Amino acid sequence: MKQINKSLTVLLMTLMAVSCMDLDINRDPDNPTSTTGSVATRVPAIQFWMGGTYGVSGFFGALVNQQITLQNRGSDRYGSLAEWTAANNTAGLYPYQAYFVGAAGTFSDLYLMAENTGAYHYMAAVKVFRAMGFMLLADDLGEIPYTEALDAAHYLNPKYDDGKTVFNGCLAELEEAIELFKKTQEPGATPLSEGDSWNGGDVNKWIKFCYGLKARWLNNLSKKSIYDPDAILAALANAPQSNADNTVIHHENKEPNNTDQLWGDPVYMSYVWIWACNWSRVYFVTKWYADILTNFDGKGIVDPRADKLIPSAQVGSDKHWQRATGVDMQSDIRIGTNWVPPGTYNPATGEWSGDPSVISLHTTSTASTYQDMASDGTIINSGTFYVRPDAPTHLLCYHEMCFIKAEILFKKGDRAGAFQAYKDGIKAHMDLMNEKLNEYGDSDNISKKPMTDEAINSYLSSAAVGSAENLTIGKIMTQKFIALSFSHQNWNDMRRFDYSPEAYLGWAEPYERTSGNNDKKYIPDGKQYRRFGWVSHERNYNATNLGASHPHALLDDIFSYPVWFDSPTDDYIPAN
Repeated sequence: MKQINKSLTVLLMTLMAVSCMDLDINRDPDNPTSTTGSVATRVPAIQFWMGGTYGVSGFFGALVNQQITLQNRGSDRYGSLAEWTAANNTAGLYPYQAYFVGAAGTFSDLYLMAENTGAYHYMAAVKVFRAMGFMLLADDLGEIPYTEALDAAHYLNPKYDDGKTVFNGCLAELEEAIELFKKTQEPGATPLSEGDSWNGGDVNKWIKFCYGLKARWLNNLSKKSIYDPDAILAALANAPQSNADNTVIHHENKEPNNTDQLWGDPVYMSYVWIWACNWSRVYFVTKWYADILTNFDGKGIVDPRADKLIPSAQVGSDKHWQRATGVDMQSDIRIGTNWVPPGTYNPATGEWSGDPSVISLHTTSTASTYQDMASDGTIINSGTFYVRPDAPTHLLCYHEMCFIKAEILFKKGDRAGAFQAYKDGIKAHMDLMNEKLNEYGDSDNISKKPMTDEAINSYLSSAAVGSAENLTIGKIMTQKFIALSFSHQNWNDMRRFDYSPEAYLGWAEPYERTSGNNDKKYIPDGKQYRRFGWVSHERNYNATNLGASHPHALLDDIFSYPVWFDSPTDDYIPAN
């Protein structure tokens, strides 16, 4: 994925030129207009880019929150995220591009077309897309263009709105979407099922999706005096109630013949695979992430998901499985000459060199039984559940709702209710993973084998999961972190808990952040990674409005200032 150094206007024109269209002998296919295409043909492209916005944000968040890391550090703009050097704006660039360039440019035309034909459910979908995208960018960047963002008169210079304005506006748009979804479409209006790839046009699932987003967003306000647990529980009562209600994006392991027009990436594959495997960077899980799956709460009990979420390889003459131990980001392993090269397999000799316990996340894109297999049949990389071309994107699912409920009930003092919701969340995630794992059939690849009912039940009744009496907020949030791997929400949660090791068992800031091998002008001592930086498009074309949005907007240390949901104040105050 290469950075696009063009103006937003040029990119929007490019997008319009390649968007889906209805062919008509009275239209010039080489010069599409804003009225080209039907409501149904516009939605799939929007959903692709909406998923991309969510996927790339979650991937970069996974570097910051220490789920994953990579081989290179300070000299690499992504490796610097893992060490908390925040100098580059790449992490903010790609969600910005995916949303504003890929998706949002067609919202107004789609909404108007739907309104003119009484296609209320498409109007509702636009409201949801708007709310999702603007809220995510506000979560990542803080102050953003919102009220003028999609106004044609302000494409290059929209004013910035504070986080409170964006939050309240997005919440209102969700409510409007719910009401539109409840309406019966006018006779002859295009059914949502003809364009919707997320929920297949199931309006009830869309309504539950809206309430799930509402619960997620309201719960993000846990630092504020306006935090309302009862309002969140009310939203949860109308949100997904089982895995049957989940909103999941399904991807395919196909040759990348079709690519998107912005980044040139394959359109079939999962977003996490695109970022982790579609080029030369080498990513790994961290030791912390491996530890919470193999030694949760220090009980020495291996989670059944460990072999699915941590890469393994076949080693030794007996080809036994060895699970990666992960890169210890709380040590100096990536600094200087201390880095141990990851294990590499030589099929000619049948031997490993380097350290076979450091196994990358990289998997190939060919439709084959094994993701990375040597010529002699040895599996040299098992792959992992979320890092495959056909891995699902869990956009909003029942297990997340369970963990939100567990957190609220725990804070209310209802330990029995909290424990049940906590266990329900763990099991729901395992069951959802099994839905995909069962598709692989009888595989020799340990990471593709479904979890047995015996293994799931044994773990749920183990000392690692514990009991209502010894339940802690740390157990709830750490299990939620596992279940939401590569999710944008994990970084939101970690920030609102101030990266506390009491909320995330065994977590600590990366050693490199405090070692003297880190330029601390971006995140000074005593502060933490709180937001991504704004992109060159805004700095080049909208600097006046950007500079007015926050006293530190154009300064190096903006990365250390909380966004609105992460601040304890109810009104916008640009300070820690």
